[in-house]
This record gives sequence, C-alpha cells and structure tokens, in this order.
Amino acid sequence: MKYKILICLLTLINVLTFGQERNDVEIKHMLNVNTYVKSSIIDSIAPGGFGGSNNFAKKLNIDFREKGLFLKIDTTKVIPFKEKYNGYELYLVNKNDSIISLNASDSRIDVIAEVFYKKEWSSIEYLTNSWCGNSYHTVYLKPDEYWTFNIPKFTGKIETKLRYKLIIDENNNIYSNEIKTKINKGQIYKKKKYRSRGIMDPYQ
Repeated sequence: MKYKILICLLTLINVLTFGQERNDVEIKHMLNVNTYVKSSIIDSIAPGGFGGSNNFAKKLNIDFREKGLFLKIDTTKVIPFKEKYNGYELYLVNKNDSIISLNASDSRIDVIAEVFYKKEWSSIEYLTNSWCGNSYHTVYLKPDEYWTFNIPKFTGKIETKLRYKLIIDENNNIYSNEIKTKINKGQIYKKKKYRSRGIMDPYQ
C-alpha cells in the first residue's frame, strides 16, 4: 500500500514539474513532411524569397559507425514531439569528404517516413508542392556536419516497421535504419485537406 502511494506521489510530482504526461502519436491520416533545415552555405543561384529555418547544421560530435551520407533514427531515448507527444530524434549526417547539396522547398528537404505494409514500403508522409518558383532552392551540408529532426513516435492498430527515405533525385534514395512501430491504415492513403494561409500562400 505504501509502495502504491509513493508511485502515485512520484507521478503527480512528475506531471506538476514537467507538465502533462506525453502520449504516442495516434492518427488516421498522412502527415506533411516536416524536415526543415538551415543550409551551411547560401544558395547564390536561387532567385531568393524562399521560407527559412532555424534548424542549423551542427558539427559532428557523435561517434557514428556509419559512413558517407546517412539517416539514422535514435530510439535510445524518447524526446518531446510538438511538446505534448512522444518522439524520437532523426539524424541526417554527412561523413563524406565533400559538401552535399540537396533540393529544398522553402527550406524543407525530401525526407519522408515509410512503413512496410502488405509486403511493400508505403509513404505515410507527403510533400506539398509549391506553385511559386521562389520556393525552390538548394541547401548544403558540409563534411562532418549533421541536421537533427524531431519525429513522431507512432501508435495504432497495425504492427509494422518504419524507416525514413531521403530523396536525392529520381534514381537515388538513402534509407535510414528500420524500427518497430504501430500505425493506423489511414496513414497510408488519407491526406488531410490543406488550409491555405492566404492569397500569397504558394502551397494552395
């Protein structure tokens, strides 16, 4: 009895100290890609006027075993995702000797979550296209630099595997490690209707 009371008190202290207890993300629709980055080098060729980001590249200070350019999902710790949900950290690391250039739309790169469903990999995220040419530009990642992204820790009715895909071009993709996850079927095919922010929103 005393043990149960102690557990309740510790839980209450945790909630009061750190806010509400976070939950895994359970949804029934696809998510829009949320991988925004700040380029290490300015794109001097792009027309300009594209949306920016504060997600600066960091100098490599982690001993990754992987080589080259790679994606890695870190499941060793659970971190906040959009404050009230559980998430993981996704790394995009350049361990090449040369600068990596990637296509971006308003500082958002093509890193998309996929799940293994009915014997094939299917996207559960999508990238909204912009009609404005100024949205498109190039971002750069120098050698021994990396970006990190907070990604959702999903839950749902279907047990499966999840990975992230970086689209370099039509014939070249890079894939992360695979992790166990749970999703709902709607995440594979159902897109939420986009809400325009006004007449100047290029993603209408």
